Amino acid sequence: MDKLITIIVPVYNKELFLHDCIESINNLDIDNNLVEAIFVDDCSTDHSLSIINSYLDKYNFLELIQLEENTGSPAEPRNVGIEKASGKYITFLDADDWLDREGFPNLLKQAEAHHSDIAFGQSIKHDDKGISKLGRFISYKIANHLVPYKIDKIFRAVGPPGKIIKTEIIKKENIKFKHLKFGEDKLFFIETISRCKSASMNTAHVYHVNRFNENQSLVTETNILEKTEDNLTVLKEILKLDLPDEAEFQAISRIIEVDFISRLYNKKRYLKSNRKSEFHRYFNEVVSLLNVNGKNIEDYIIEDKYKNNYKLIKMERYDALNNYIDLLIKGGKADRYLMKNQVHFLMPESLKDLIPVKEEMFAVYEGTHFISDNFYESIRVYKNSETKIDNILLTEIYNEPNAIAVKFQEKDGRIFINSNEFKKADFNFNLTLIYYGYKPYKVNMNLPNVNEGISLKRQNFRAEFMQKERDVKVKDNVKRYFHFNPKYINVLKKFNHYKDIEFKNKLDVDVELGEVIEVRAIEYTKKGTPRLVLKNGEVITANRNYVGAVSTEKNDKYYYEKPDKVKILNKCNEYETRKFKNNINTLNKNDVISIEKIVISPKGTPRFKTSNGTYITTNRAYVEAL
Repeated sequence: MDKLITIIVPVYNKELFLHDCIESINNLDIDNNLVEAIFVDDCSTDHSLSIINSYLDKYNFLELIQLEENTGSPAEPRNVGIEKASGKYITFLDADDWLDREGFPNLLKQAEAHHSDIAFGQSIKHDDKGISKLGRFISYKIANHLVPYKIDKIFRAVGPPGKIIKTEIIKKENIKFKHLKFGEDKLFFIETISRCKSASMNTAHVYHVNRFNENQSLVTETNILEKTEDNLTVLKEILKLDLPDEAEFQAISRIIEVDFISRLYNKKRYLKSNRKSEFHRYFNEVVSLLNVNGKNIEDYIIEDKYKNNYKLIKMERYDALNNYIDLLIKGGKADRYLMKNQVHFLMPESLKDLIPVKEEMFAVYEGTHFISDNFYESIRVYKNSETKIDNILLTEIYNEPNAIAVKFQEKDGRIFINSNEFKKADFNFNLTLIYYGYKPYKVNMNLPNVNEGISLKRQNFRAEFMQKERDVKVKDNVKRYFHFNPKYINVLKKFNHYKDIEFKNKLDVDVELGEVIEVRAIEYTKKGTPRLVLKNGEVITANRNYVGAVSTEKNDKYYYEKPDKVKILNKCNEYETRKFKNNINTLNKNDVISIEKIVISPKGTPRFKTSNGTYITTNRAYVEAL
């Protein structure tokens, strides 16, 4: 093996994100000669293939494999990548995500230095609400020579992000992704982690997960019963494997608690479903499956709240189960009270025989106190006496990875922080308590109550500390700008065009709501503000409040590039607006229409705007570009 790392990237219709994905690999702080990036295209129908091809001559670390038929899941593309891999280590990267320039190489070097079978780093989620951390429990400290399957809750994180695995283990054990509609990652990583004997862990940011709204595949509605069928298959496969006892226990416990209780039952969709009998049937199948294999489901249910679920399901107390799930869903909005220094949920009469539901941690900001000639910020903490607070962070609002640790003292159920510690932050922040090594808790402003007929208006209000002297535009910096070239954008709000990146020379250009504009590149001002450079060289804002990314995933059905004229193939209507309201004319076969531009409807469908100012379909079954 002459490569240190093989990066396997399954691709299907990810044209919006491939530039950033590929450039993130090129920009890694590591010799590119040590890197092998295998992109496996699963018969994309958009421009994904041409984008990858455009990079093949530019980067010699890049390899493209094209599958002959679409497989319908990332499983087979990843298996193909594994078979071709020549690196000492393998990592999996989704085509809409990206790797961290410094964090990923650092974790890789750590794994190599300590001869680790597997290494875990921090994954960062980016969405339209901000930036946050995922799966803290696998990357909350710097450590080596860990037994991977003994890491607490390790099988709660069974996706590709943030993992580097020794190639010889995957190939020697012949571990493959099973073709499933859901859950192929779960099965693969449970087996892989269980086969590894040594692990490294690091707090470095390694993998960035794309959850922005324009990532269409992530907002597709999934059928929970279909998912549950695959989860049952995953459990059957795990029971066939000869895993170490502790690994098997953790894996089964995860599947029972997470997949067959939390995700199956403890959601609004269960309460609203008219197919509840099917939920119970699947659960009973799990019970029977474990019994056949000499196992008792109760042994694998660890958390008290899930033990309550099981008791109600087992006794077929389904009305009480509905009440219990409703209580859990309400969370902080449920009636709660304080007892023995812990927050308890008020249980209705039908649930009095269950294990009391409590908050592990609850904390309230109590303001600034003057003590011994110094100002201190006081936090009242409600928790079990055995629960230890490890750290306190000033966490930037909407940008959780940006955090500063502060010194604190704990005394008589309160935490005191010298007010000068708050000056360390030049951003708006929440107070975050870290306990059990990795669990975060954001400090509240109000206590719970159970007063009948009365509720606190802002019961879930978190303590937010806003800078007075600086105009800290946290939402602008974190939330609203594109960090990648969206290729095509549509106009959400009207904006100006400029000749230059710094927006000093304005142009007299008018744009229309919904108008589609091609973007050539993304560039940054001297202060680091991103701008979009258009195909014609003009510069516009990259602010997500003004421009939205256009996915051309349906390029085989609709036109996304403007032709000069179109010929009508089948009779269709001409409308007054892009919403297709007010039909004003009917176009007949073989009519030829001049086109001014393409616009996107409010629901995301492309339309042609004609030279007459009317709107017609871009559906290829009705129009042909000339």
